[in-house]
Amino acid sequence: MSGKRILTVQDLSCMGQCSLMAAVPILSACGFETCVLPTALLSNHTDAGFHGFTFRDLTGEMPGILRKWQRDENRFDALYTGYLGNAEQVGIVRNLVFPMVKKGGIKIVDPAMADNGALYTGFGRSFVRKMAELCAAADIILPNLTEACLLAGKPFLPAVQTEEEIRELAEQLAATGPETVVLTGVSLEEGKIGNAVLDRKTARIQYSFTERVPRAYPGTGDCFAAAFAGALLHGFVPAAAARTAAEFVLESLLQTAEDPEHWYGVNFERALPYLVRRVNGARPLSRAAKRAEGIRRRFLIDGSSFQNREEFFQEMTRVFTAGAGSEESEEGRLASVPAITNLDSLHDALRGGFGRHGFGEPVEILWTHFEESRKALGESFLLTVVGILLSREEEKDCILRIENEA
Repeated sequence: MSGKRILTVQDLSCMGQCSLMAAVPILSACGFETCVLPTALLSNHTDAGFHGFTFRDLTGEMPGILRKWQRDENRFDALYTGYLGNAEQVGIVRNLVFPMVKKGGIKIVDPAMADNGALYTGFGRSFVRKMAELCAAADIILPNLTEACLLAGKPFLPAVQTEEEIRELAEQLAATGPETVVLTGVSLEEGKIGNAVLDRKTARIQYSFTERVPRAYPGTGDCFAAAFAGALLHGFVPAAAARTAAEFVLESLLQTAEDPEHWYGVNFERALPYLVRRVNGARPLSRAAKRAEGIRRRFLIDGSSFQNREEFFQEMTRVFTAGAGSEESEEGRLASVPAITNLDSLHDALRGGFGRHGFGEPVEILWTHFEESRKALGESFLLTVVGILLSREEEKDCILRIENEA
């Protein structure tokens, strides 16, 4: 899905590695044109360690910017909102920004307004009600547990939750409108933290967890949201996008923990190469880039993103054909490469020529969470798939690498 344009609406804290200072480089590294609508301008984020901050509210500037964009007929393939400073800004996003998302585009709302059992300074219950209305109109919402409880009007959950508590909370939020609810900061056991992803249509909830880093840093939620949006735009299903974003945040935290002087933000820049490898399928074009990357196209199969054979073929479609060869027909309808629906079409896609790599072009496949795939697909079916991947008939040249992640 290269060439897509995403708009992110949130504040610009000039120092502190959060908000737009995190969203823009992360989304850009994922390969997307990133446009911004700033909600406020701060010298730095509001952590007490900075001993104060300067602040300029940009609410009055937002309608003029949007009117100019509308005159120029600018539209966006996706929208991701972060910190909105007041109820008027929430209304601007709902009434002026949402209509600028293309038909079929994705509207992602991170209701950044609370954490650790309390609202951010300056927000009250009336703001929570406005944010709930915005979340109801979104496609995907990314609340942390504090924000989710506020939106649902429920008491705050304990530090370690039960699956029943998480499901009840997620289903209540999904019932208001969004198709997908991603609860962040979930913990079902000591020492682990993660997310729960609920699909409203199927009522299925999927969890992913990483180790809990004992020290907290500002900006981790912004990094998660931006990485989630980037992975999602690359065709990852929400659960896989959430897992990828969480692992990126963990890597960022571990990189930051190596520097005791880096207290003011998360050092996500050092973890960007990890995220790029996970989500980017861009093919190098220049001779120098091809030499640097090697001659093989690289693809990633996320073994945690499917639980049965139907979902497996959906993942194969995303990996090998999604977004390839698309063009507008004379009637204006979008024509695209056929989906992979069975082993024969998987074999054809691997030969190349109509998907994301050329006919006979050598490829390298990294299959993560391989043991999860074995459980989901069954031993016999999985061995058949591996045989198809590795067979060299009809000019097909594929290398398979397997990773079993915890």
